[in-house]
Amino acid sequence: MHKSLFIVAILALVFGVAPADAVDDFVRAEMKRQRVPGLALAVVRDGRITKATGYGLADLDNDVPVTADTVFELASITKQFTASLVMMLVEEGKVRLDDKAVQYLDGAPSAWNGITVRHLLNHTAGLAPLGKDFASMVRLMDIPTEKMYEAAKADPMGTAPGQKWDYSDVGYFLLGMIIEKVTGKTYADALSERILVPLGMSSSRMLDLNRPYKRLAKGYTLVRKDGGWETVNIRRDTQRGLASHYGLFSSVKDLARWDAALYTDSPLKQSTLWQMWTPTVLNDGRSFPYGFGWNVSSRNGHERVYHGGITGTFILRVPSLRLTVIVLTNLGRWSSGEARGVDALLLAHGVASLVEPKLRLAAINDADPALVARAREAFVSLSVGQLPGALFSVDAVRLLTPDLAEIAADLSGLGAPKKVEMIDRDVDGGSQICVFRFTLARGTRVFAIEFDADGKVANFFPDA
Repeated sequence: MHKSLFIVAILALVFGVAPADAVDDFVRAEMKRQRVPGLALAVVRDGRITKATGYGLADLDNDVPVTADTVFELASITKQFTASLVMMLVEEGKVRLDDKAVQYLDGAPSAWNGITVRHLLNHTAGLAPLGKDFASMVRLMDIPTEKMYEAAKADPMGTAPGQKWDYSDVGYFLLGMIIEKVTGKTYADALSERILVPLGMSSSRMLDLNRPYKRLAKGYTLVRKDGGWETVNIRRDTQRGLASHYGLFSSVKDLARWDAALYTDSPLKQSTLWQMWTPTVLNDGRSFPYGFGWNVSSRNGHERVYHGGITGTFILRVPSLRLTVIVLTNLGRWSSGEARGVDALLLAHGVASLVEPKLRLAAINDADPALVARAREAFVSLSVGQLPGALFSVDAVRLLTPDLAEIAADLSGLGAPKKVEMIDRDVDGGSQICVFRFTLARGTRVFAIEFDADGKVANFFPDA
């Protein structure tokens, strides 16, 4: 369930059989709403592209349009390639998942003695989380692997290995070091030789600022200015000696080749892939919906595996339906500091629901009538620019107030709700997130609403 987007606006999901241009209409509407400069989309069925196109601009300075061949910085989508390289070594008997990571890492601190390769793959190693990692590293234009490793060793441990899931770039950086140690090659060469070249991913390569990038999309983000949002260059232009946690550049066409390979036994066996797509089990027996480089979930009985990148990228696979949606944009965000990027998860899941009826959620028959009524009331209040304290929590008022005028303009244009149906719900401690389908005077839209322990609306945002 996505919680990070706090702006309410149009989500153009159409239920029933989608007309040929419904995907284009949805993508263009979301790009306008989210202020996305450029986007490339691929819809892949059974390993074959059924739709691949570009929208908007790859370079605002020079009015360069996005095409299906435009290259984007994938950011953390890189992690599934790093995990795959490790699992290839596991298949070859050169690495074992329960090996201690320190046996591959020279000069590792004793605090890492309990960390296994498995812990690194599923983000349960207890290492510094994103935004608090590599804390002592001096951010120079060119940072060698040795300096990154020294900074990683200096980061304090958070929890004991296996105790908690905590997303960690450091863990995947260390996996890159393990790959280099075992193969005797640079990470970039190992990736190229084992995956990119065999699959014909000719537009894909690792971070290297010393070489020109053909058809490269420039990166942007949104920053708050004078009560609104301004598009600025994101300036992710630091060279790293090892970027196994974020440094792959690619196109939707190349990622479609990757997707096709995942239906075969090369470069990875199907049994290995499903091991990578198995939820993590913590020390206390609880599970967490993340495998090795992939998030895992299900909808309507269909397993979904997916991952996004902070630069505004997302890949969603539904293996049982042999459907994949790839969304690459150039609107990212920083890991720290106030900035806003695209909700690429929303885009990918929205497209998937448009092209595949089996992913559309049906109404819940035993939905709590009081929550349905509250959802309707919240929609109506927001459409007139109001956040009454009896309905909205203090946190919701704080989150939604900066964009309230825009929210009201978007929702008022949809007309009054004719029908409100709960189509999904998820209890999280004392709060719960419910997804509602609104049948409105002008179309059908889907929104998620978080209710706190007191039953007040704590958040209201588009959902797919």
